[in-house]
Amino acid sequence: RRRRMIRAVLDVNVLVSGFPAPAGVPAALIERWLGREFDLVLSEHILTGVARAWTNAYFRTRYQGEESHQAITLLRTRATMATPVDTVHGVADDDEDDLVLATAVAGRASHLVTGDRGLLRLGTYQEVIILTPRDFLTILERQGRDQA
Repeated sequence: RRRRMIRAVLDVNVLVSGFPAPAGVPAALIERWLGREFDLVLSEHILTGVARAWTNAYFRTRYQGEESHQAITLLRTRATMATPVDTVHGVADDDEDDLVLATAVAGRASHLVTGDRGLLRLGTYQEVIILTPRDFLTILERQGRDQA
């Protein structure tokens, strides 16, 4: 009996840290997504945030423009794209985080993976479990062992 695939939103901070790094938890999550261990749900809002983050000086030294363009294209074409619901207002610390929550709700995600302390403090929102990249990786590892 196959369990339903996990649907998860990876926040901008997780996505930005997951490319092109060959090591680390965010990179491991990107690898597991590419290996179809979970469905990634994104919105144009999140992709815009990723593109914007990659233009800052820190990331420009690590990541060439063409690589970031390819990563955005990969995310846009392989992820499930959702339009954020317009019912999430004033839940998180700022409008940006509300839009990430709204993406999770719209995409019927079971998990929102983030390093954002304000979002993590919420713990859950509606049916969405909000957790760190490390905790999400642990869930995926456990799921892999259960299916083996």
